[in-house]
Amino acid sequence: MTKDKYFEMCEMMGSEPVDSEIPIEIEDFPELVIQCFLIYRILPDIWDTMNGNYLGKDYSLIFNLFKLYNLDEPEHLLAIGFLQEMDTCRGKIISEKIKAKIDKKP
Repeated sequence: MTKDKYFEMCEMMGSEPVDSEIPIEIEDFPELVIQCFLIYRILPDIWDTMNGNYLGKDYSLIFNLFKLYNLDEPEHLLAIGFLQEMDTCRGKIISEKIKAKIDKKP
C-alpha cells in the first residue's frame, strides 16, 4: 500500500492517519540510503551453481559505482555497511524461500 492509498483509505473511513501505520516509501530515506538501494540493484549476484545457494553480491564494481553516483570518500564506509546489511537480509530471505520449497516437496 502506498502513502496516497493509505491517506485515501483514512479519509474514506473518517479516521486520522497513525504515524506508525503510514507506509514507508523510498523517498522517505536519506539520499545516501536511496543511492545504496540503486547501487545494490546494479551489483551482480553470486550463486553457487552446484547447490543453488545465494552467496551474495559481487562488490568488484563498488568503487566505480560510488564514482558514478558521486558518493564522497567519507560516505564509502557507511554505504558499504548499508549494502552489506541489505545483502545479509536478502540472503536470509532467499535461504528461507529455498528451504520452504524443499520442505514442500513430497
